[in-house]
Order: sequence, then C-alpha cells, then structure tokens
Amino acid sequence: MADPENQDNDQDDQNFPMEIENGHITDSNSGPEDESSDDENIQLANSDTGEYDRDIPTTHGYLGKLNPLSGYTIFEDGDQLHILAIYTDTLVFPGFTLPLVLYNYDENRVMQNFIKENNRVFVLLCANSAYSGIYEYGVTMEIYETKQKRGLLHIKARGRQRCRRLPGSPLENVASRIRLVTVRIVAEPAITSPLQDTQLLALKNKRKWAIKNYSELSRCKVYRRYHTAQYPFPFWIYDMNEVSYYIKVLLDALSSYGREYIPTDPEKLSYWFAQNYQLSHEERLQLLSLKTTLERLKLECIFLKLGRLICCENCEVLITDPAQVFVMSKDGIQSNYVNPGGHVYETVTVLSATNFQLVGNPSKQFSWFPGYAWTVMQCTFCNKHLGWKFTSNNLNPKEFFGLAKSGFKILCQTPTIQEDLTASQEQ
Repeated sequence: MADPENQDNDQDDQNFPMEIENGHITDSNSGPEDESSDDENIQLANSDTGEYDRDIPTTHGYLGKLNPLSGYTIFEDGDQLHILAIYTDTLVFPGFTLPLVLYNYDENRVMQNFIKENNRVFVLLCANSAYSGIYEYGVTMEIYETKQKRGLLHIKARGRQRCRRLPGSPLENVASRIRLVTVRIVAEPAITSPLQDTQLLALKNKRKWAIKNYSELSRCKVYRRYHTAQYPFPFWIYDMNEVSYYIKVLLDALSSYGREYIPTDPEKLSYWFAQNYQLSHEERLQLLSLKTTLERLKLECIFLKLGRLICCENCEVLITDPAQVFVMSKDGIQSNYVNPGGHVYETVTVLSATNFQLVGNPSKQFSWFPGYAWTVMQCTFCNKHLGWKFTSNNLNPKEFFGLAKSGFKILCQTPTIQEDLTASQEQ
C-alpha cells in the first residue's frame, strides 16, 4: 500500500492523526500474478453453496498467526479511567474489530510495555468533524490477539464500550499517535416501554405492556388505543417510542445488507448500522455521542430517508450507488483492514463502480480477502486513491470492489424529512 505522495510532511500530531495515506506495499520483484500465498491451504468457499466463506475476512488472517489473550473487560457505567489512547481518523463502534500494525518504534515500544503489564484495554479516539482536533467521545478497545513480528507489533482489538473524555482533563502526548487521557465510561440506559409507568398494576397483570417485537406491538394495538385515550397525545406517539418499531424499520431497510448477519438486539443493531451504513463522518460522530439506544435508532431511521451517493472525496465525481453495496464479511458491509505500513482502512465492498482506473498489476500479497487478487483503483478525473478491485478466477463473486472510506465522500440528496416516520400513523 505505497503512498504516491510525500509521506514525510511534518504534521502537528496534536491536530491531525498521523497515518500513511494510500495503497498496498508490495514487493517490486513480484510478477503480475504473484501466487505466493497460503490460499491453497484455506477452505475459501462454502462446500454447499460455492459462495465465498464470509468468516474468512473477519479473522484478518493476512496478519499471520497471532497469540491469543484471554479475558473480557467491561467497566461499570460512570467509571473514570486514566488510560492510554490511540488517536486516529478511523471510527470503530462497540462490537467491531480494529486490526493494527505498529511500525513506529516509539508506538511499538509503548504498546509492548503496556501489554506486558497485563493491560489490554486502550481507548480509540477519533478526529472531530473538522479533522482539526480530537473528538470528545471514544470507544474502549480490548486487545485479544497480538504478536511482535519482524520489528512490527501486530494487534487485533475489539470495541467494548463508549466513553467520553473528561472536560478540561489534560491530554498528554506519549508517542506519535498515542496519548494518555482521562475518560468516563458512558452508560447505556435500559430501554423501557413508554407505557411502563402509565398502567395500573391490575391492568399490567392482564395486558402486555413490555413489547418484545413488532408483531406483539401490532397484536396489542387495540387495547393500547383504549389505554392511551386518557392522555392528550395520539396512540401512535407511544407506538413510535417503542424500540420494536425502529428495529422493524431498520431491518426492513437493510434486507439487502445480508439480513442473516444483522443483529436484532436494539443496542447491537444501533452500532451495526452506525458501523456499516453509508454515513458521513459527521453523522457517525453524532450517533456516537447520543445518550441512549432509542435516540440512535430514531436518528438512524431518519438517515435512511436521505438519498445518498458515493462520490470521489476530491472531485466529487460519482463512484457508485449505495444500492451496489453487498456483504463480503460477516462483520458487515464496512470493515476495518490494515496495510503492512500500519494504515487502517475502513473499506466498503460494492459489486460495481465507475469513473476509476486501475494502477499496477493484480497481486495476492497481504490480501484482505484470501483467494482474491487486488489492484489499486484511482479516480479517472483527479487520480485520488479510491480503493481496490478484487478478482478471482475460482470464487464467487468473480470480482468486486473495496472502496476506502478515505477515498470517497457521501453526498446526501435533498431529503423529504416531513414524510419520515409519520407513515406509521396509517399502519
């Protein structure tokens, strides 16, 4: 993933994350069809359907065999931590994986000592909406696999909990992107029905008020109308504050996103959407900061109503339509992958793309999708690095595109917000 631009520009790492900007690093002596991989030793396709095994990308096997670390760390809501943090422009929500290759000597040394002292949880801090500083919210990341290889530290970490930097607390530079920060764990309040505290105990014993799913909500509509008639608001106001309603809206809208891989738990679904749906950086930061799962689900349903296009980040020429996204990993449409130089790419898989040109020859070295060869994509009009085209003669699909989030932007078409959630009144 070599950068065609100058990588030695001095930056104020307090104001912007220091990362390599582009492409795969390859061996210049490798031929156009470098077959030096272990793909032949991996069962790449489902023996029953012939489809590519979507479990494979989730393992990040291109990093090699790492040493597992046991344990699962969850902090209490409101806990205050003085902890190491990594500052980056990559955003990872709870439940998702961040692969890292630390090539910087100082970062490597600090993180090795951190792990040796049986510390496995750090905080991932993201750039703010203007990319001019650090966003106040972050996510705790737990390291579950690691290994020192050829002077590089390879790490896999998984997002656990949201946290927030304490206002006014010092931000101490430790090494390159690594900081020492003080954060507080953000609570995830339990979701309750809006009718929970409005029914008499006698009615609660006879009528269901704790709605588990949308089908139950539909079956209970008649008695809910009678019950809410005593209040000034219409019944559908209460229905639209039942979390099951928003779960149904999101799952129906995401049916083409690999429904079998999408969680139905409200909190996990809200994070899955934020991680995978085609949102702008500002929209994702907004979701990260919301206080409750219900607030996230409501806003996500509004985001669904906005028409979106995937365009070149530099010249804004159309690259593809979000309808072309598809699942190549059980983690979802958009996953984090790391190149040998340590740059993490949020990568969106799509079936078709336009207005691009291929640069260089196909290679299987360090392929994020074992069995597929990658070729660098650039914008036809401005040469911006867009991502990679993946091809295979033996696997299904034969080809697809991995678009780097750093190479494209989401353009929202003029929405018709007024017709957003009120359609439920007719249901």
